[in-house]
Amino acid sequence: MRQIAGQCLVTEVAEDTYLPTAFAQALASDLALPSCYGSFSQDLQQPCLANFPAFAAESGYQNPSDVNNCNFQHWKGSGANQFAYIGGNPVLSKHFNDAMECHSRYNLTAWVEVYPTDSIVADQKDGRALVVDIGGGKGHDLEKFRAKHSAVPAGSLILHDLPATLDGVTPTKPACVVYPHDFFQPEPVTGAKVYFMHNVLHDWPDDAASSILKNVVGAMEKGYSKLLIHESLVSARKPLARVTTSDIVMMAVVAAKERTEAEWRDLITGAGLSVVKIWRPAEAVESVIEAELA
Repeated sequence: MRQIAGQCLVTEVAEDTYLPTAFAQALASDLALPSCYGSFSQDLQQPCLANFPAFAAESGYQNPSDVNNCNFQHWKGSGANQFAYIGGNPVLSKHFNDAMECHSRYNLTAWVEVYPTDSIVADQKDGRALVVDIGGGKGHDLEKFRAKHSAVPAGSLILHDLPATLDGVTPTKPACVVYPHDFFQPEPVTGAKVYFMHNVLHDWPDDAASSILKNVVGAMEKGYSKLLIHESLVSARKPLARVTTSDIVMMAVVAAKERTEAEWRDLITGAGLSVVKIWRPAEAVESVIEAELA
């Protein structure tokens, strides 16, 4: 108790007497929050970061750009794949998805507060999917949308992710449909109003990210469909430490990066899209990039 009181995790109010802080209470009451400090950190992030100096030295201190030949393989061996590694470890998989949920819930402004989602439901076409959440984990972002627009039709919100990630996910509302899908394959839901990606593309270097985008482009309807990319942008001056830290983690784990506005525009236009607007409120860590078919 003395040790954690010294780190302000609990508060010492008298000799041998302590009270919990709000953070300590959250660790006890929020079942997902401890995962951020469990296997996700200890079995993935920390080992990768510890290994990175040796990998950087051997590779001549160049930014890695090949997801199949980067620090992760230097640590785990040739042929290793980060997402297969996560999916093959049930504890790590749970902690990873819990950590992503907590990141969305505690660190970020909800996308439905950044982007004017009323425009999504205003002119939807009957029988079409309204929002397709690609790589959406357990569906926390779709739930934010459904909570704001509770009258959307049954089956109009589609949750995509790999089968291992979606294992055990059962929609509690008729609006939502779980649809396993690998985003390196052509998007199977065509003509949706919005295709949505949250923190998907920052996991991948440019060539892989471009392939993901092109698979979505093939499903979009010109003049109707939108792609919304909810991600951090590295500011040209005085970028947020939270964003630059994530940039280093992406480099060390998966040879990827956080991108500047110019890098995002190059990636998006190269996939056959045009940027309509970047919704970037001053108080939000992440922006929503709105794009449509060029």
